[in-house]
Amino acid sequence: MAGIVTRLDKKVLVVDGAFGTMLQRAGLTRGPCAEELNVTDPDAVAGIHRAYVEAGAQCVITNSFGGTRAKLVSHGLGDRVTEINRAAVRVARAASAEFVLADVGPTGLVLEPLGSADFENVFELFAEQVRALAAEAPDAIIVETMTDIAEARCAVLAAKSVCELPILASVTFGLSGRTDLSGTDPATAAVVLEAAGADVVGMNCGLGPEQMLPLVESMAEATALPILVQPNAGLPRLEEGRTVFPGTAEEMGAYAARFARAGASLVGSCCGSTPEFTAAIAEAVSELPVVTGRSGFAGTVIAGPRGLARIGAGAPLAIIGERINPTGKPVLADSLKAGSMEVVREYAVEQQHAGAHALDVNVGSPGVNAAEALPKAVLALAGLSDLPLVLDTTDPAALEAALRIYPGRALVNSVSGEAASIKTVLPLVARYGAAVVVLALDDDGIPATAEDRLAVVRRVCEAAYEAGLGDDDLVVDTLTLTAATEPGAVRTTLEALRAVSHELGLATVLGVSNVSHGLPGRPTLNATFLAMAAAAGLNAAIANPSDLETAYSAAAADALLGHDEQFARWVALVAAVEGGGARAEELQTAGSSSEPAADAAEAPAVGPVEAPETDAAEAPEAALAAAIERGDADGAPSLVDALVERGIAPAAVIAEVLTPAIQSLGDAFGRGEVFLPQLMVAAQAMKAAVERAKTHLPAAEAAVNEGTVVFATVKGDIHSIGKDICVSLLESQGFRVHDLGVDVPAERVVGHAVDNDAQAVCLSALMTTTLPAMQATVEAVHSSASDAAVFVGGAVVTEEWARMVGAGYSDDAPGCVRVVRAAVSAAKEASS
Repeated sequence: MAGIVTRLDKKVLVVDGAFGTMLQRAGLTRGPCAEELNVTDPDAVAGIHRAYVEAGAQCVITNSFGGTRAKLVSHGLGDRVTEINRAAVRVARAASAEFVLADVGPTGLVLEPLGSADFENVFELFAEQVRALAAEAPDAIIVETMTDIAEARCAVLAAKSVCELPILASVTFGLSGRTDLSGTDPATAAVVLEAAGADVVGMNCGLGPEQMLPLVESMAEATALPILVQPNAGLPRLEEGRTVFPGTAEEMGAYAARFARAGASLVGSCCGSTPEFTAAIAEAVSELPVVTGRSGFAGTVIAGPRGLARIGAGAPLAIIGERINPTGKPVLADSLKAGSMEVVREYAVEQQHAGAHALDVNVGSPGVNAAEALPKAVLALAGLSDLPLVLDTTDPAALEAALRIYPGRALVNSVSGEAASIKTVLPLVARYGAAVVVLALDDDGIPATAEDRLAVVRRVCEAAYEAGLGDDDLVVDTLTLTAATEPGAVRTTLEALRAVSHELGLATVLGVSNVSHGLPGRPTLNATFLAMAAAAGLNAAIANPSDLETAYSAAAADALLGHDEQFARWVALVAAVEGGGARAEELQTAGSSSEPAADAAEAPAVGPVEAPETDAAEAPEAALAAAIERGDADGAPSLVDALVERGIAPAAVIAEVLTPAIQSLGDAFGRGEVFLPQLMVAAQAMKAAVERAKTHLPAAEAAVNEGTVVFATVKGDIHSIGKDICVSLLESQGFRVHDLGVDVPAERVVGHAVDNDAQAVCLSALMTTTLPAMQATVEAVHSSASDAAVFVGGAVVTEEWARMVGAGYSDDAPGCVRVVRAAVSAAKEASS
């Protein structure tokens, strides 16, 4: 079973090319479900596999890309998952390839928080398919063409839960260099998928070889795992209604050599390619050695879905934001008790803006069910923040629930030398590929000497190694005690810290603010302790990133210890604070909180304080706009109520506050400043706010909408993600959308457009083979009694083609809202 992985250390392996392209070239009818051909026409499928093998492919990918129940059920084949997938492996094996890679593609569902799909349901869909594939003993499982890192990670975890085969995990990047749905970059994708248990990581589809090369180089820097590369035959373009891939076999061969030199161990091709491309690849890499010596990022690396943080091994001092912790914070505690993530989101956004590198998340409070609240917080933050999360809990059930669904690589806070902690925490950390904080305490408490704390750390590390973890999975906390009540405590902590760093070579972390508890001048004490700890080997600090003195101390320590090349970050921080701006405001308003300090009875006159529930100086309109931007569906409705109570008309709240806020975020999305996850959660908050505003309107006014839209994926196409995103944004801004679903015939679209007096019809397609159906639907609407404007979009649609068929066009969801709004306004003006 490990044969293919063993070979990757010795030789660059050639993977086959496009399957659908070959079906069309052979004149075969693809039909609605290519996977059914494994049963109905196995010779045709085997012939395609054989053609690639004869061209030089050592690895063939089974015809099971759409083999999950979620995909097959749309073709009426939901009860044939096992039959179709097992047949796919048998047919591929018959082609006599050296290695058979059993293919697992996306389910077509969107996981929370971006969509409504439940993790466990999607997990079981993947597990069911992999069980069937594994039953025929392929050489590996390949999870590919994933645009959402959460779904890719879910597929890897599911595959590992039901088989012991090597797992190859490949994602698809857009021209932005990130995955379209989750906004994940190559380095982050590599870290997350390696942590989930993938044996090979890589990328396929979406881009041509020229665009893919720098992404391969980025991924190779982040991981030591073998890398898989399968580009399309260039960037597609439409010519006379047909999708054409302009790349040549010679170009693919030239880039294949460059991929191998960049670190790729498996090279193939994707859409638009044929066996000619495979032959060129095979010739180009046949004499090339596998690149060795790649080690990936040094230190402990943690990741969210859209970014990562390094701790130790020469990385800058990482600040872990401490404020999502209800201890001593009644506003946060009350919010969590009510099941709301409003304050969690607020604190997260403020800490990210203040410069935190990761966020500690603790929901432990009387009356809060941590096993429910922690995963809920994780999902809320995964859609909102780019920062990795530190899961801070002593509840094993809460920890597993959060680790299971987190679409990143978390840092668990923490495991100690206590027997119960080792028994419950380390297996979870290993199972879900997390990193973990090692506390220097055991069943006897916190040792009094540095030597004894180091001894505890050594024992916990040995247990961690036995659980399958390595040094890069561990971050040691030698424990900060209160200086006021523990004479010599700081010296002991720093001595132990220095020993861990210099003798064990492990990454380190400390909770900084504990040192000043009960003392005046806490910011100065905290900052001074932080500088002392950095000099002793501290790599990460759990602290308040909004505290100016802490920010200065951390940046100064990095600069003076040589972790800030040419003092760039130090100069930027000083310039930001002295020159004003958003970052300066975040840092300099740390003392303006309405939230009581954690130790309210001994609260210092000046010190690190918690974020306000709502900044008292912030205008209510700005507070509502900010809630929309951070996707606060919990808090936005109450802010709408507050504005109405102040005398602002509900219609004005929608038109003058809510609509500009979501449009501003859409513009930022267009500029590449935010990503689709933030846009989607903002749309959910916008929808909640609009619905609340309408409750304040008279019934007749509340029934009025921005316009009526009919939306459908055209006949023959079952892809719904792009459509669903557009529908969500349209509904969030007050449009009444009739979502007809997927595989919708033209007459049904026309019927709904006419019956509902729609002002706009929007059509989506992802498959080139369904463009004729899209054109026919456009023509049918234009020739009907409907006056609706028609818009088309989707990965295979271009503006030029849209004009050719007489339709409007948008290339993304915010653009869809803009063109629909313009069309509806024109229609209303024409009828008035």
